[in-house]
Amino acid sequence: MASCHLPTGQRTFMAISKTELINKALTQVGAAPIVNIDDDSNNARIVSNVYEISLRSILSECKWNFATKRVKLSDVSNTVTLDWYDTGEVYVYQKPADVIKIFGVTSPSASFREEGDYIISDTTGLGIRYVYYLDQPSKYTAQFIEAFIDKLCSDIAYMIVNSATLGEKYKTLYEKLSLPKAMSSNSQVGVQQILQDDAWEYAKYNNTQANS
Repeated sequence: MASCHLPTGQRTFMAISKTELINKALTQVGAAPIVNIDDDSNNARIVSNVYEISLRSILSECKWNFATKRVKLSDVSNTVTLDWYDTGEVYVYQKPADVIKIFGVTSPSASFREEGDYIISDTTGLGIRYVYYLDQPSKYTAQFIEAFIDKLCSDIAYMIVNSATLGEKYKTLYEKLSLPKAMSSNSQVGVQQILQDDAWEYAKYNNTQANS
C-alpha cells in the first residue's frame, strides 16, 4: 500500500471490508481468497480460527485512538462478595466486556486491579479510558490495516501454505516495520495527553507500583 505524509492531526481511513482485508492477507501469502469468513472452505476455517486472536493481539499493542473509549464503571460492590479485600480496595466494578487494555482512570491516584470480570479499586465513582475490541475495518487507519495484514500473514502462512519461512518474513515486517509505522502515525494525531503518575504502566502491571 502506498504511504503518504499528512499534517499532524489528520488520519487516513480505508473503506475496506473484513473480507477484503482477509483476502489481502491470503493473496499476499499465495493462497486463494474467500467469499466470506463463514465459507465452508479450508482457508476460511483457518482464518476464522486465528482472526480474533490476531486482532486482539495488535489492539493490545498501543493506545489506538480509533479504538478508545471512556466509561464510568458500574459499581457492583453490593452484589458481589469477595472472599477477601486488599487494604482500602473495597469498590468492585463490572469490567466492560470489550476491554483490551486499560490505560487511564478518572483519578490518577486511584489504586485498581483487574480480576476476572471485575475491576477492584480503592476509589469510588471510578471511570476508565481503554482500548476496546473493535472489529470494524472501516474504522481502522490505513497504517493499522497495513500492520494487521502483516500480522495475519504471519499467523496463517504456515497453516495455509505450509511455509514457516514466509510466516517469519511477515512477522519481521510486522514487528520491525508496519507496526512501528502504525504506532508512530497514531501518536501524531491531535495533542497527546500525558497520563499523570504513569497510569499506562500502572494498568500494564495491574498497578503494582501504587500498592508497593
